[in-house]
Amino acid sequence: MNEMMKTIDKFAILWMLAAAFTACGQDPAPEPEPVDPTETRTLTFVLPDYPVDEGEEAPVEYKTAWVAGDQIVVHGEYAKDQVTVTLEAGDISADGKTATKTVDGLVPYVREDYGSVLYAAYPAASVNNLKHCFFYSAFVNANNTQLLAACNHGDSFAFQNLSAAFSFVVEGDFDSFNLVGRKEVTLGYSSYQVKVTDKDVNLKQYLQEPSSSVVGPVVADGETVNVVFIPGGANLKGGFILQLLKDGEAIMGITDKTARNIPVGTVLALGDITDELTEVGDDVDPDLATPIDGEGNANSYIIFTPGIYRFKATVGNTAEAITGGARAVILWESCGTSEEMAARSVVKAASYDNEGNNMCFQTPDPIKPGNALIALLDKNEKVLWSWHIWIPETAITVSNFGYASGCKIMSRNLGALIDTQAGAPADSRSFGLLYQWGRKDPFLGVDGAGSTTQVKFAGTAMTLHEGQMSQEETIAQPTVLASVTGIDWCSETDLMYWGDQEKSGKKTIYDPCPPGYRAPGRKRATIYTTDGSSIAGWKYDAENFLFQVGNPVGTHPIAGYLKYDGTYVAGTAIFWNTHMDADTPHISYCQLVENGISKKGQMERSLGGSIRCETDE
Repeated sequence: MNEMMKTIDKFAILWMLAAAFTACGQDPAPEPEPVDPTETRTLTFVLPDYPVDEGEEAPVEYKTAWVAGDQIVVHGEYAKDQVTVTLEAGDISADGKTATKTVDGLVPYVREDYGSVLYAAYPAASVNNLKHCFFYSAFVNANNTQLLAACNHGDSFAFQNLSAAFSFVVEGDFDSFNLVGRKEVTLGYSSYQVKVTDKDVNLKQYLQEPSSSVVGPVVADGETVNVVFIPGGANLKGGFILQLLKDGEAIMGITDKTARNIPVGTVLALGDITDELTEVGDDVDPDLATPIDGEGNANSYIIFTPGIYRFKATVGNTAEAITGGARAVILWESCGTSEEMAARSVVKAASYDNEGNNMCFQTPDPIKPGNALIALLDKNEKVLWSWHIWIPETAITVSNFGYASGCKIMSRNLGALIDTQAGAPADSRSFGLLYQWGRKDPFLGVDGAGSTTQVKFAGTAMTLHEGQMSQEETIAQPTVLASVTGIDWCSETDLMYWGDQEKSGKKTIYDPCPPGYRAPGRKRATIYTTDGSSIAGWKYDAENFLFQVGNPVGTHPIAGYLKYDGTYVAGTAIFWNTHMDADTPHISYCQLVENGISKKGQMERSLGGSIRCETDE
């Protein structure tokens, strides 16, 4: 019994000792200290070689030497563990090709399928690694910076160049550039991710939001080399356009249609391009363009929807190709109102496709109703021909309107964006354009009912030529008004410039109407041969500057007309037809509307009047 009690006492003592030990906070089995996952390594960073011929040096546009202050990102599996390495002068070799530095805080990413455990990217300022970056390196859009990436082989990183480059020198009043790849080649991007591992020597590239253009600042002092970096291996299958801008507006540029590749590590060095610059050139891809001359060639084309379009550069309404073309320009644009016009708001771009002899143009999207005149220039900047692009706001209808015999006539004037509506002041958008009789190119009208002020426009202003002009001169100067009175504006009088339909029945090269239409013949529409006031449905609205005639009713604006001195006459309208007075060559026939009367008129050909196209049937 005593022995038993002694044993119990011993257990009790041991229990109390253990309890007392625990109460004092002592752990009889302490956990081991956590292992630090970071490593310290002495790393060597090696710049890449560039593909050059024997005896040549590496392109000056690329980085061939490290400098103090260069920053490199080194990472493993997670972006949170990446380390930014800043090089100091003492880290860099004498030739600058390598830099060696001891780096703390490295977290290797160990995988059984790759020997590399660390990945590097330069420059650090452009690195934008995802949270879980694995063996990828990601960059933000950095077209003004060369990009490099590498994986480790032991403690060495042999960088791969990811970029190709353009370079150029220019002098002028420019502050930025826009480099555009023709045929949708990728030159820019929002994010650029690459995969470089020891088992993947050919890097994998991933581009997000690729773009066919690159915009950046430019130094235009005539000495500084401007460098634009693009993803290596770009295939410029259609060449490129380089535009120089000032305050966001493209001023000058060059277009190169040569197909070429720019491999990684190479440079397309353009040199000093100052003397090669021309007025900013657009480049509309003809392969993407919709043809609009399927119904025939013309001096005017109608479109309603946004897009890219083309038509053959031919002499007027013939199939005769124009030769010697060099480039296209937008001469003017107008929306037919008193509101200020911005350039390229009706036609966004225009270019000439020499290979296919196509005039190409592109509209903004959404499309803006209006009129534009585009021209084909030769190498000496001479206008070879010009075309009217007509973008109506509403659909055009045709009818005989009770005053046409054997033909149908448009519901609006040539160039009008909307039909004239009765019961309200005539809208300037319904006035259309004005033409000297026998000329193919239009002039702008006025900005409101009863106004003598020209509509707003962007581009080349109308000027006057004192004296007669030949048709050849008017073709080369489509915005110049022949300023004469009492004589024919044209020095080569021809009764058939618009082709008297009753005599020839053919549409001439100077006819300004679009495919499927022609200038109206005098006898085909009774409104042009009789007192229009006597035709059924006649109604004159002096207050609203319009009149109605026919059944069904045709509504016409009293749009005024353009005098030979460049001023406008309000309250009167001239509607030209194709007939010319053989006895008095400077006179042509029209319907003249003034003072509440519509009558057959004979007016000087130098005046700018309206046209209602008839169907070409």
